[in-house]
Amino acid sequence: MSTPAIVVRSAGLVTSVGLRTASACAALRCRLNNYLEIGFVDHENEPVTAAPVILDGNGTGVSKLSYMAASAIRQALVMHPHVPLASTPLLLCVAEPGRVGRLNNLDSGLWSKLEVQLGQELHTDSRIVAEGQTGVASALTVAHDLLIAKSHEAVLIVAADTFVNQATITGYLDMRRLLATGIRAGFIPGEAAGALLVQRSDEQREVELIVLAQANALESATRDSDLPRRGAGLSTAITRALGEAKVDSQAIHLCLSDANGEAYRFEELALALTRTRIASPLWLAAESVGEIGSVAGCLQYAWLLQAQARNYLYANHTLCISGNDSGMRTAHIVRFRYRSAYRN
Repeated sequence: MSTPAIVVRSAGLVTSVGLRTASACAALRCRLNNYLEIGFVDHENEPVTAAPVILDGNGTGVSKLSYMAASAIRQALVMHPHVPLASTPLLLCVAEPGRVGRLNNLDSGLWSKLEVQLGQELHTDSRIVAEGQTGVASALTVAHDLLIAKSHEAVLIVAADTFVNQATITGYLDMRRLLATGIRAGFIPGEAAGALLVQRSDEQREVELIVLAQANALESATRDSDLPRRGAGLSTAITRALGEAKVDSQAIHLCLSDANGEAYRFEELALALTRTRIASPLWLAAESVGEIGSVAGCLQYAWLLQAQARNYLYANHTLCISGNDSGMRTAHIVRFRYRSAYRN
């Protein structure tokens, strides 16, 4: 992204391991999970394991997602009372249209129910980003335009997603992609919501999480393709992001990935990191919360913010990567900027 830079100011999370950002990230740090056997069975009549968000009431489906999203928004705004929700565009990230078991009336239904939860209409520059796992990455590009070109004070990136419903679980079981009897390299269905408050960089602040660069690329050797897997799409996205950020691969000391447990994703990840010469620790949120789709990007930024605030972030330049089933691959290079007075 070109200057002036944009920053992620704060975040909110609702996950299966914590209904607040601090508790969720504490569980992620300790690699804890809250996996449960839910009321579905696999093809061998064994219970399916999932990572649902446990709430008291608040419905199911779109109604539940709207409640979770509203909670994440309030968490992201609580430390910034000067940011008025009414004048802040909201980019709503949801499941991609081709997703197996995608909730009926997801786009308009979630939009309208979220307005009810928030008690007001969304800003006219708000929009839906229906790209699944890469939605937050695309939303950051849109947010940059809204902040720089249209001079908005702030933008909210909000994601809400679920894989814990009958149609989704049945569909992915039939595709042999869920962790189930006889399928060791599958994912655990999860659900979550997240929100990011994004603003322009302000050098007077003591610390900021700056989005240095973002790049996209298309992977032709997708899961269902007969082409050999080389991780070319993800490698290209990472290389482009490094070039835009003017950062050497050896300066990347941490990588956050949305890899969800499927062998395909880990093979691609290993190939891409090897080809781009990145050798850094890897943080995988799916270990704790399962596959959470479009919320993965929000969780990555929230985890970084919490790690810095709790003094266990040992890296500065960080690589955040994501990819969806259509072949889109994204890479972000982010870092914390500190004022000298803060460090002293």
